[in-house]
Amino acid sequence: MLLIMFNRPDKVRRMVQLLRVVRPQRLLVAADGPRANVPEDTIRCAEARRAIDDVDWPCDIEVLFQDVNLGCKRGPETAINWFFSRVSEGLILEDDCLPSADFFPFCAELLERYRHEEQVMMISGFNSVGSWADTEKSYLSSRTSPTWGWATWARAWAAYDPAMSAWSTPEGRRAVRRRLPFVEYLLLRRRFDSVVAGELHAWDFAWAFAMLYRGGMSLIAARNVVSNVGFGVDATHTRNPWCAEARVPVLPILFPLVHVDRVELSPAFERAAYRTRWPWARRIMTLLPSRIAECIRALTYAGVSRGLFVGAGNPARTGRGESQRVSY
Repeated sequence: MLLIMFNRPDKVRRMVQLLRVVRPQRLLVAADGPRANVPEDTIRCAEARRAIDDVDWPCDIEVLFQDVNLGCKRGPETAINWFFSRVSEGLILEDDCLPSADFFPFCAELLERYRHEEQVMMISGFNSVGSWADTEKSYLSSRTSPTWGWATWARAWAAYDPAMSAWSTPEGRRAVRRRLPFVEYLLLRRRFDSVVAGELHAWDFAWAFAMLYRGGMSLIAARNVVSNVGFGVDATHTRNPWCAEARVPVLPILFPLVHVDRVELSPAFERAAYRTRWPWARRIMTLLPSRIAECIRALTYAGVSRGLFVGAGNPARTGRGESQRVSY
């Protein structure tokens, strides 16, 4: 298992408490370095790294601690590359993605079952819908790639290209267009263009592109087993604590797992997941010119931080909002 972390010692300690229940035998930990222009990062990064010392069960621990800050794109890319230089498959968690205990056996069983299925490129414990009642199976097949608590294989990660080189080709754009409804394609096209232009520093859009380009599929738990506790105005991307994805409940999975007969999309689930990931506010903000959207975001988050908006102290009271990053 890979744990990716940065400067949040409280979240690392919480993660260690959770892992103490499942007691993984091997843990690889990758930590990004402090930002040069943020003096408090030095202390906070050091405290986060010391929190790993709380692992008190038999466990083979390897660490990759960066001396300088690689950022939200190169940091996770480097961590996952390092992970798959040592293992052929495994679970990946960032320090703000807290899984239930069911997440671990769920991923382990599917990693083994689909190890040689080239079309299946990842397994996700995060279901943005929460629970999908329209199935008796334990998971769904999807073209989306939610990476808030996930697992994959080295053979799938080999398709990852941080530069998204194929996106600049007509073939690459046609491949993505064939897999998506028109409006969803427009939204992702804007995000992909922003990543390639260096305007949006996030690694997971390149992974989403790799899957769409190659016709890859994900297997998503029919009942959500991961919560993202990283939403807030001090976050880099997931800054809106009121958006629907911040409030998806964690639910139990029934074992033994009930497997799908074949890997194929559920159009109804894809539509529901699209509405959750792309509420109207997020769609509008994504399609606005970048400078205008950033100004609106800056004003919104400034108001949130000052408690100027209704519900600022109670995220559950408000409706869906907008955040810069989508767990596509």
